[in-house]
Amino acid sequence: MAEETKESDAFFDHFSRQDKPTGMGMRLTRALAHRIFGYIQAARGSSILEIGPGRGDFADICLKEGMDYSAIEANRQMAESLEERGASVVKAMVPPLPPLEKQFDVVVMINVMEHMNSMADALQISQQIRDVLKPGGKFVICSPDYLNWRRNFFNCDFSHNYVTTRRRLEQLLINGGFANIRSRYLCGHMAGPMSLLLTAVVSRLPFGLLNAIFPDSRIFYKLYKVQLTFMRKVLILGEKPS
Repeated sequence: MAEETKESDAFFDHFSRQDKPTGMGMRLTRALAHRIFGYIQAARGSSILEIGPGRGDFADICLKEGMDYSAIEANRQMAESLEERGASVVKAMVPPLPPLEKQFDVVVMINVMEHMNSMADALQISQQIRDVLKPGGKFVICSPDYLNWRRNFFNCDFSHNYVTTRRRLEQLLINGGFANIRSRYLCGHMAGPMSLLLTAVVSRLPFGLLNAIFPDSRIFYKLYKVQLTFMRKVLILGEKPS
């Protein structure tokens, strides 16, 4: 377990130290977290489990809104930061889901499902999440839409393995035993027809290519990160049958 913790720290530390977001990036990430929180429509005091909370933008909203918030986080530094803010944190890599002491009203995975190593892992974690949800509980996923991201899906993060699209995630939830599935597309934190047009334009911008040609240019690196922020994501929710 100590060796696994050391590996997960090395794997994710670049997010907390080496690859810090810009001020605009942080504002956009918080806005996305607010959009997802509103989509869930959880009552105050609901028990919410987030898998892979990262820097904790969604966690901060849940704690501020009086939710019974818990998290599963592999990185020691990020986990300790969440605990200092009042969250209950289990330090573990998934899958599999670690043993948990209670069931939850909502389980959330934001930018996590695409990091599963295979279809088998994605299905395993989905079925295990269903088991820790209360009857009628909600499983919420927000992940990149490969149909919009294409080569950027793999180029932006070496740990992206499981291809996520609206159709594939819906099929995943069906096979995981969920019902009453609903979904929508997002561009950054925005939704609606105009956001779809924006993602179509953003996906064709050349910043990824320019970043590859000029890897030492901080300007092209930052522009590529902004481009990725506005590319299309899938927000999907399924309920555990009562």
